[in-house]
Amino acid sequence: MPEVPTAHTFVPVPASRPEVPACNAHAAERLADAHQQFVEHWGRMASSWGVPRSMAEVHALLFVEGRSVNADELVLRLGISRGNASMTLRTLVDWGIVQRTHNKADRKDYYQAEQDVLTLFSTVIRVRKQREIDPLLALVGECRKAAAMVPRTGADQETTTRAGELDRKLNDIELFVCSANALATQFLSGDGGGIGALFGALEPRQ
Repeated sequence: MPEVPTAHTFVPVPASRPEVPACNAHAAERLADAHQQFVEHWGRMASSWGVPRSMAEVHALLFVEGRSVNADELVLRLGISRGNASMTLRTLVDWGIVQRTHNKADRKDYYQAEQDVLTLFSTVIRVRKQREIDPLLALVGECRKAAAMVPRTGADQETTTRAGELDRKLNDIELFVCSANALATQFLSGDGGGIGALFGALEPRQ
C-alpha cells in the first residue's frame, strides 16, 4: 500500500466550482472551513480505529460534498498521491460506501459517497463483521478443537487445571463474540431498518 502522507494540504474550494458572488463570499468561506474541519477531524478519529487517515479523509470529503467527485479533484484538495487516491477509492467502492460512475464527456470516473447515515454505518459494521468477527469465531473454534485434544487422563494436575482454564476462557470468548455476532446479524438489515429500529428503541420516551 502506498505510503500515507503525514500531513495533507486541504484546498477548500476546487477549481471546478463556479465563482461565488461577492455577497456570499463570507458564507462560502465559513462553509469551506466547516468542511475542512470535518475532513481533518474525521481523518484523525478514524486513524485511532486503525483506518488509514488518507482513506478516512477521502471518504469524509466525498460525504460532505454530497456530489460526484473525480480522482483529480481529490488529489488536488487533499494533497495525496494519485496512486493513494486510486487505491483508496477502490477500497471504498469495495466496501459499498462509495459508488463509481463513468462520465463519457471527459472520460473520467466519478465517485459519490453514500449520504444516508444509517445505511453508511450499517454497511461499515457489516464489512467489519465479515472481516473481524467472523474470522475470530472461526479462530476460537479451531483453538477449542485443539484444547479438546489435550488428554485429561493420565495428565498431571497442573496440566489438567491449565487445560480446563483454557477451555473456560475460549468458551467465554466464543459466547461473547457469538452474542455480538447475533446482535449484528439481527439489526443489520439490508436497508438499514434494523439498526434504525435499534436507535429508535434507545431514544428517551416523552
